[in-house]
Amino acid sequence: MPYPLHGLRVLDLTRLVPGAFATLMLAELGADVIKIEDPRGGDPMRQLPPLVDGRGVFDLLLNRGKRSVALDLKEPGARASLDRLIARADVVIESFRPSTAKRLDVSGEQIRAKYPRVIHCSITGYGQTGPYAELPGHDLNYVSISGMLAADRPDPTELPHIFIADIGGGAMSAVIGILAALVGRGRDGEGRSIDISMHEAALYWVMLPAARELVEGGREAIDELPTFGRHACYNVYRTKDGQLIALGALELKFWRAFCDAVGRPDLTPRHSTDLIDQTRLLAEVRQIFLTRTRDEWLAHFRGHDVCLTAVNSPADAMRDPHIAARGVVQAVRGGRAILPPFVTETPELRPAPTLGQDTDEVLGEGGS
Repeated sequence: MPYPLHGLRVLDLTRLVPGAFATLMLAELGADVIKIEDPRGGDPMRQLPPLVDGRGVFDLLLNRGKRSVALDLKEPGARASLDRLIARADVVIESFRPSTAKRLDVSGEQIRAKYPRVIHCSITGYGQTGPYAELPGHDLNYVSISGMLAADRPDPTELPHIFIADIGGGAMSAVIGILAALVGRGRDGEGRSIDISMHEAALYWVMLPAARELVEGGREAIDELPTFGRHACYNVYRTKDGQLIALGALELKFWRAFCDAVGRPDLTPRHSTDLIDQTRLLAEVRQIFLTRTRDEWLAHFRGHDVCLTAVNSPADAMRDPHIAARGVVQAVRGGRAILPPFVTETPELRPAPTLGQDTDEVLGEGGS
């Protein structure tokens, strides 16, 4: 059985993580992804640290399964080659600021005027219109201005270690939009222009923290979910050996099971008490967890219906026995890869190409 996007051709004109992550997902779904790069150094992600033998590890991870064509879009002679590639493409993804995309003749309006069946996706910081459209930015700016950083942590000066707006916002929103546009094109034969703003994608994630602002009368709503670190039933605890355990006993039945398992059924009625009592209860539960090591607690709770897990480092997470049993992390040429969660089978992706490695092959296809 062919992969879902087998036979689909994607031109990737993006730079850095958001576009590369999006087109990796499309390659994992079976698409033929052609990465168009500036001959003078290529995608800056190639030199983004950390480096292995002079190449960025993000480049080696995210550009697997793609073909690289070196083409200087600023050179007049490159336009004819790019046009031939676009004419045979299903999807074009770019991440230029709106004015730059227009100057290079690769904006959605320009491309779809010539090739109405093409799906054009732009991933930018602030979208194609509005007062911020031409401003520069990175993930930190988008999670900050969207309210996500302040909503996510008490101290916003503690920076997130995950590119939330780039990946969860930019890349995944782009792929969702592209897949939806492909369904639409299959119905009416028309391509689409997709305007992905990482600022707005991050704002979309803020929907639940902003619920009181969005729902009529929400500002006067009482109580809150015990998910912000002030309740004992939903918290992270240090164990005797200095390791960490996450307790997610949000529902009363799980809290009751936890209290019974630690021999403290008397704590059960305090599941949802006020914050003054929760402060005292947190101190009590912290002392309980300090009586055993992390592994001892994990063994103790085995067989109990309690939402309790280790707090893994990324390295530990790769070695987790459940992940090993499901074969999620697999050996690939050049290292290991995490299989995507959205398909049960993916093509074997070749290693990330060197700059311009496939220029002659791609430009020679189909009489180009």
